[in-house]
Amino acid sequence: MSMASLDEENDAATHSRSVLVVEDEPLLRELIGAALEAHGFEVVTAGSASDAVRAFRAVDPDGVVMDVDLGLGPNGFDVAERFVQAGTGVAIVFLTNLPDPRFAGRGPDDVPAGIAYLRKGAVHDVGALVATLDAAMRGDVATEMRHDRDASRPLADLTRHQVEALRLVALGRTNAQIAQVRGTTEKAVERVVARAFAAAGVSAQAASNTRVDAARRFIHLSGHPMVNADDLGPGR
Repeated sequence: MSMASLDEENDAATHSRSVLVVEDEPLLRELIGAALEAHGFEVVTAGSASDAVRAFRAVDPDGVVMDVDLGLGPNGFDVAERFVQAGTGVAIVFLTNLPDPRFAGRGPDDVPAGIAYLRKGAVHDVGALVATLDAAMRGDVATEMRHDRDASRPLADLTRHQVEALRLVALGRTNAQIAQVRGTTEKAVERVVARAFAAAGVSAQAASNTRVDAARRFIHLSGHPMVNADDLGPGR
C-alpha cells in the first residue's frame, strides 16, 4: 500500500468518528465543536442535559465532550451515568471549570476509570483535547488526563464538607440556611465555614467581607457556583 493510500485510509478513519459536545455556554460550545471538526471529527452539539440525551439517542456517538455544570437540573455526571448505562462503550471526556467532582456535590471517586477529566483552565490548546478524546476512544486514558486527581489542582486540600460549605457561601447562604440544608446546627456550620475559609486562604476580616472574599475565591477557582434546584429556596 502506498503512503498516499495509507494517509487516505487514516483520514477516512478519523472522519468516521462522531463526537457529541455538551456545553451550556453557546460561544464555547461553538468553539469546541468547530475545533473538533477541524481535526476531522463529525460533531453534534447540545446545550443542556435533555438535549444531550436526545442527541445521544439520535447519533449514538463514539465520544462525548461534556461540561459538568449544565445549569439547573441534571449535571454532567448525571448525564454520563445514563450514557454509560446504555452500554454503548462511548468514550467520555469531561471538560469543566470544576477542580474535581466535590464541587458538583459528588464524591472524589465519582469519575470512573476510562473517563477523562480536564479542567478548562489547564487545557492550553485544542491538541490536548483531541489527544485526550482519541485516548478515551481507544480506552487508554492516561494519568495526566485526570486533572481531578492532580494534587496541585485548586483547593485540593479541602474536605468535601469544606467544599460544600464554600459552595453554599458562594450561593449567598447564611450559616443558618446552610445548617438547614445540611441538617446540622448553626454552631457546627460556623466551625466548618471557618475551617473552609482558612483552608481556602481567605483572610479573617469582618464577617461580611470574609464571606464575600470566600465567594469570590470559590467562583474564581470553580468558574461559578454550582446551582442545583434543591439549593433554591422560595422566591429564588
